[in-house]
Amino acid sequence: MKATAWGQRMRWTALISAVALQGVLVLPAEAAWPTHVLTAVEKDHPLPEVWLGVGYEHIRKSANITREWVQRDANGSPTTAEDIRELAFSEYQHRLNIDLRAGIFRDLELHIRAPIILAYKSQIAFADGVEGTSTIWGTDNANDPNYDYRYPITEVPASRERAGFGDMTFGLSWSPFVDAKDEAYPTLTLTGDLIAPTGSRRDPADIAALPDQAGKGGMGQGQTIFDLSVGLSRRMRLGTPALDPYVVLGARIPVATSAQKALGMQPPPSGRAKVGVDVIIHEVPEKEELYSVDLGFSFRYVGIGRTYSELSDYLPNLDQTRVPANRADPSIAADAVTYNDYADPRNYTTAQDGTNCGALVGVPCGELNRVDEHMEMQGSFALLLKPSKWLMFRGGVQVGFVTNHLITAEKVGEDTDPEGSNATCGGSPCAGRVNASNSRGEDERSPYYDPRYDQPGRRLRAEGIFTLTAFANLAITF
Repeated sequence: MKATAWGQRMRWTALISAVALQGVLVLPAEAAWPTHVLTAVEKDHPLPEVWLGVGYEHIRKSANITREWVQRDANGSPTTAEDIRELAFSEYQHRLNIDLRAGIFRDLELHIRAPIILAYKSQIAFADGVEGTSTIWGTDNANDPNYDYRYPITEVPASRERAGFGDMTFGLSWSPFVDAKDEAYPTLTLTGDLIAPTGSRRDPADIAALPDQAGKGGMGQGQTIFDLSVGLSRRMRLGTPALDPYVVLGARIPVATSAQKALGMQPPPSGRAKVGVDVIIHEVPEKEELYSVDLGFSFRYVGIGRTYSELSDYLPNLDQTRVPANRADPSIAADAVTYNDYADPRNYTTAQDGTNCGALVGVPCGELNRVDEHMEMQGSFALLLKPSKWLMFRGGVQVGFVTNHLITAEKVGEDTDPEGSNATCGGSPCAGRVNASNSRGEDERSPYYDPRYDQPGRRLRAEGIFTLTAFANLAITF
């Protein structure tokens, strides 16, 4: 009896060990897609693995634009500031991506991406039921000389078109641990990318983006972006079907070019996290066949910065520091902007004959905006088809939402007078307020502040932001 029981234990142990060993032997080298890197100079890969691919993306975005507006009672006295509907914003983009990935050492990959924006178009229109009451354009609410801030902002409806070469990505990915090679560790992938300002710079005031122009406006961001990330994945089951969950954490640090800094750009840093799972449906490692489904969810935090907003192509670029106090003597600076000052092209950063921004003649629209912090959330579905070692296809969709946030939140300026100073500016204490000329004769006002839409009670906000991306990538692998 004891010998029989011992023999049964030995047979079960041998069977389990054989199954485990077989599972280890057939465990594939490829990790989950976000952590997978190409390799070279290994026993099974003495030559570099190389992927040469082309991809297409169709990106759509829509948003509602609301505005803080002071409500008044029957006597005309202000009561509350409410967010009211103003505009409907939409944009789409067709993008072609040329990708090169190559293993240059053991689990060390070099990758390069060159984007070509085939077409980009954005447009603004009145929100439903707003056309007769808009505070932006075409009504007494938008054009009333009795109120300094009711000079028309921009023409509605309007659109912009852009196209051209984008900003290239150069990067390295390294996996010091790969679970297929050492089951004691999960796959760990470190990635460092540099996004270079190779594309034609996107200038919000570029009249080439107007729909009646022969050319198209540029799409380059005018930034050098350092993108760093770390990813982990772990195959949870031997054989197929199997699950390969992953997590990726990353951050972006952008640095504006000198040309963008001259426009006042202060690009915001951002941080992101993505969790997901690769569902391995079918795999034949010896033939390098792989079919899988990728389900993921990500969120990204974007900080405060002066950058592109939904309305940056449409807003005028008033420079309040150019507004004189004595209109007969422009050398005297003013502390306030009046209705007639908005109609003077000399008070704007950009002026060009033959252009107009709404009712303003001789000045094109286009202004970088101070955009408030916000969160972007996105769910994704992707299908990977790799029928052989020579060919790979990956396609899917991404659906996203963005939290509501201010898109015109510029500060009037910065008070630099010391607290408790007895100095006066224009008959009032210098300290505690922003002055055109402070106690040291300095202008404390921001040249990017426009009282029409940056002052609290008049600011613009993006709400109900929805994004949709469809993508397809085809690569030759060898």
